[in-house]
Amino acid sequence: MRCRVYRNLDRPFNLLGVKGRYIPVALAGLLGIVVLSVILGAALGTFAGLVGAVVMIVAGYVGLLEVQQRFGEKGLSRFFGSLRLPRFILVRSKVWKR
Repeated sequence: MRCRVYRNLDRPFNLLGVKGRYIPVALAGLLGIVVLSVILGAALGTFAGLVGAVVMIVAGYVGLLEVQQRFGEKGLSRFFGSLRLPRFILVRSKVWKR
């Protein structure tokens, strides 16, 4: 019996350089940028909205790639989880007193 080995199973899903768990973050950011560019376009004009959208998209993409490189695929959720932990734990023992 022959068995095929797929080597891509252990690699995360990749879309334009954005990996795995960062894709929903990128989509949410893109949706926010579209809303902000529509508001900016209505307030200042179509060209200002278009330029603002392009600048925000490029800045968001570069920023997301930097965060992805700094924390890794699962590191961002670990970072936010570590923010919920206390900085220190105070233990008051009834046995040892000064």
